[in-house]
Amino acid sequence: MILAISDIHIGYEKSNKDDLLRFMDEIKGEKIDHLILLGDIFDFWRRNSIKAIIENQEIFKEIYQLNVGDIHYIIGNHDYYFLEWYEKFADNYPFQVSKILRLEDGDDKFYFTHGYEMEVLVNYDLNLETYEKFCYDMCWNSDERGSFVSKLWKTVKSVSKEEVDDLKLKPSDRAEMENLHKFATSTAKNLFLGLETDETLIFGHTHIPFLEKDNKIANTGSWVDEYGKEIQNSYIIINEGEMELKFFK
Repeated sequence: MILAISDIHIGYEKSNKDDLLRFMDEIKGEKIDHLILLGDIFDFWRRNSIKAIIENQEIFKEIYQLNVGDIHYIIGNHDYYFLEWYEKFADNYPFQVSKILRLEDGDDKFYFTHGYEMEVLVNYDLNLETYEKFCYDMCWNSDERGSFVSKLWKTVKSVSKEEVDDLKLKPSDRAEMENLHKFATSTAKNLFLGLETDETLIFGHTHIPFLEKDNKIANTGSWVDEYGKEIQNSYIIINEGEMELKFFK
């Protein structure tokens, strides 16, 4: 079984972290071949990264107690700094960290990515490398009321004031998220993301869970208390190539 979960934003006051701990306690007895932490598990934009991990270290303790074969951490825009830690200590790191992941389950192929790159591609007048530099810088933010805009202007010179304001909104409130969805459900994504035609795309980032089997695409949603209760605490399960979108109530 493959389990994919994203956008918990641990460290953010509206994270449903306690729900996540209860969820992991419930699935301890289940065999999970691949656990995919699909980005923004922590929120280093709102909290100092070291403090956020120390204060929430029980998350990792619970993860290590699961019956898991492999743990994959796909970095998101809010926890981008994990990639540097992994590159420094890869030989002794407790899980794999990457920007994308390809897995096969039976005869089916799956491509996992957080999804921030699609938002950048379709909405903003900057390249992906520049945006990722911004994400790295934001992971050093020590105060949620801090210098978000000034850091953005320092890193991303070409962004307009309207784009700055838009990036500050929660994902589901950003007007351009519709453009991301259109892009993700089109064949154009194969060219820009390097997808094979028979691969299914699974991503997060938008905080809006959905599953479209015919389009070979799914979104893991979020564990953040900012939206309707009916779409919170979602995750994707894959068993023998079959995807299922589930919710922990």
